[in-house]
Amino acid sequence: MAYQFIDVAEEDGVLIVTLDDPPTRNAIGDEMAGELNQELERLEADADLRALVLTGRDPSFCSGANVKRMNEANEERGETSVPDGVKPWDHLQQQWDTMASGESYMDGVRFVPLKLHNLQKPSIAAVNGYAMGLGMGIALSCDIRIASESARFSETFIRRGLIPADGSCWQLPRMIGLSHTFMLQYTGDAVEAQEAYRLGMVSKVVSPSELMDTTMELAKRLASGPTYSMALIKKLIQDSLFKNLEESLLLAGPAQNIARSTSDHKEGVRAFVEKRQPVYKGR
Repeated sequence: MAYQFIDVAEEDGVLIVTLDDPPTRNAIGDEMAGELNQELERLEADADLRALVLTGRDPSFCSGANVKRMNEANEERGETSVPDGVKPWDHLQQQWDTMASGESYMDGVRFVPLKLHNLQKPSIAAVNGYAMGLGMGIALSCDIRIASESARFSETFIRRGLIPADGSCWQLPRMIGLSHTFMLQYTGDAVEAQEAYRLGMVSKVVSPSELMDTTMELAKRLASGPTYSMALIKKLIQDSLFKNLEESLLLAGPAQNIARSTSDHKEGVRAFVEKRQPVYKGR
């Protein structure tokens, strides 16, 4: 099947999905998310497909959500603000109590990390370049990450006045610990491939020319193995990690609603579109 925003291939039981929108550095919008979800559903249903490789069209893996479309949506939504004097955690509790848009938030773009997390076949992210924001969250949601030496990881949400509502608040501390997670998510600083390896975010770092060969060698090995048992292993590992991802993502919905209503979020998006440094006000 032909798609507009992803490229799909099959090789020896491995489904290879390439995020393919070079003008946006493979930013994910609803259309790309829909195509990716469709392929993940096909992968689950097809017994002949036994493993997934997810990568991006060079030079990026995925630059995150489409910020220009985000800015357009903000302009349509109009100016909003959080109530004066309401502390963030109290505001979150109010949103949580009413479950404002929490379940619908799991649809579309941010359903992709959950789909990958719940995939009952082994998945590998071949990170060939920048994995930023939602792109980093998608890479983290794969079972294994192999990075090119040119790969960079960044939790860019904070630069737009947002939170990582893609499951990475759940995934990242389990991989690299709390202190490193706070550092990356509070600052949005980029992490190079070798540092990501040192922290435990990726399993291997290879040269750009070796990335796909190395990834496919492992993917074919997994695809030819006892993938039913691998699915059981994955379930057991996940169930051992305290609260599940669904609960974390449900909480992310109202939290993101709050973040979207802040002036800092809109300033961050406007500054990006206008190619200038943002001026945040903490509200």
